[in-house]
Amino acid sequence: MLATLYSVIIFSIVVSVFFLSRSYHPYSPHETSVHFPALLISLWLFASAMFGGVFYTYRLAGIVDLTIERAIFIILIVTLIAGAFSRSPSLHPRRAIERAFILFAFICLASMAVHGFGPSSSRLASPWYIFITAYLFPFVAFLFAKRYLVTERDFSILFHTLFYLGAYLAIIAFFEFFDLRQYVYPRFIVDPKVLAHWERARGPFYNSALNGFAMVIGFICGVQILSFKRGFPKVLHLILMSLFFPAVFFTLTRSVYLCFLFTLAALLFAYRTPLSKWKLLALPLALALVFASMNLHRLESSNRREGGVYQVEEVRIREALFHMSMIMIADNPVLGVGFAQFLPASLTKYRALVPLAQQFEPTSEHHQILTIAVEVGLIGVTLYLWMIVMFLILAYSLFTGLPRTGYFDPNLALLIGLALGVYILNSLFIDPSYQLFPNAVFFTFGGIADGLYGRLPQIQAAAEVAIPLGLSPSYGA
Repeated sequence: MLATLYSVIIFSIVVSVFFLSRSYHPYSPHETSVHFPALLISLWLFASAMFGGVFYTYRLAGIVDLTIERAIFIILIVTLIAGAFSRSPSLHPRRAIERAFILFAFICLASMAVHGFGPSSSRLASPWYIFITAYLFPFVAFLFAKRYLVTERDFSILFHTLFYLGAYLAIIAFFEFFDLRQYVYPRFIVDPKVLAHWERARGPFYNSALNGFAMVIGFICGVQILSFKRGFPKVLHLILMSLFFPAVFFTLTRSVYLCFLFTLAALLFAYRTPLSKWKLLALPLALALVFASMNLHRLESSNRREGGVYQVEEVRIREALFHMSMIMIADNPVLGVGFAQFLPASLTKYRALVPLAQQFEPTSEHHQILTIAVEVGLIGVTLYLWMIVMFLILAYSLFTGLPRTGYFDPNLALLIGLALGVYILNSLFIDPSYQLFPNAVFFTFGGIADGLYGRLPQIQAAAEVAIPLGLSPSYGA
């Protein structure tokens, strides 16, 4: 019965894609009434967070496990391919990021061809699963966002989706933290059989760091939405945004604290407002400093729920993993130990070389860049770092190049850069390769940055025409 219901839903979506996509022209200078691609990628990102395989899986014998997220992804692929054959002129001659990814993907695939596409143990995820989750599907999101997220409404749909997702996670974080788990939905979030981060607000990811990342991204999107709210809706929006502050603490995770503080500091120093931020925030900042000074002694505690950040055991584990990674890189500097082979290698040859590593349970390297360097060597990690650098350069170019008025302004560029920066910062403390959502969000914002940069001359031209007339410059709206 349930499978039939999902089949009907999927069929309805496919039919909707067919008819709606016929009326959509991605690079039209006029805003359309459909905005189907923006709805599609927003729905996919939401589903990748909330409705993955743990929520529901329809097993097609001998073919593939079909989830809600993958069903939507199939539609996304069809839409992207259909757009590639459209007669719309491309505004994006730049292909540097695409070329870097193709080379990186080739290295990963070649490594899997040598070391295997399947898992070396039933307890481990398969290399192929990690590849599509961490890189292939997110790169499709990059291509999709670059091509189809064009108008103000496209951006608004995406930002609202991510904001309300973050707000919902902030609400259920309260129930998780105070052990009111009967109010949490989806129910798999509070599955007692999965003990990972049970005492923290772990959300649908079973991981407090990734749950915190989703909330910080939601907060960033909320800042963009806030600037266009007026009156009572603005008050309601501010109330929702206030939920993120305690929710970040409910994750009990230091990397999330750091990402949120990084976001607030960047907004304080770089976000442009009509009034002086120092005047607006003088009292809140003073109160925050007084509160922090009164609770400074708690920071030295090892108890997370008291606000302590002095968890020495976790630091020792990270040190052992770092030491082990350096040995692996020294032994295999060019090609690495094999894609997704860090855990198998650490369980065999290298675990004995690091005495401290023998004292804790096997775990993945809590540093994404180090993981890539270990598994696919210095060539692979250089290509991946090059993509990151290009994303950040694009965000900075938009910050300095976008007009100061209108929807597409330096503040939007700052928020795009913050979304990219939060992912990078968080990935220095955890490897997000096992979860689709954070990687898809990162590449989506990278695609947004690349797409906006390709349209920058048109946006600047629209501003030059609109400003003398006293209008608000808008490209594609």
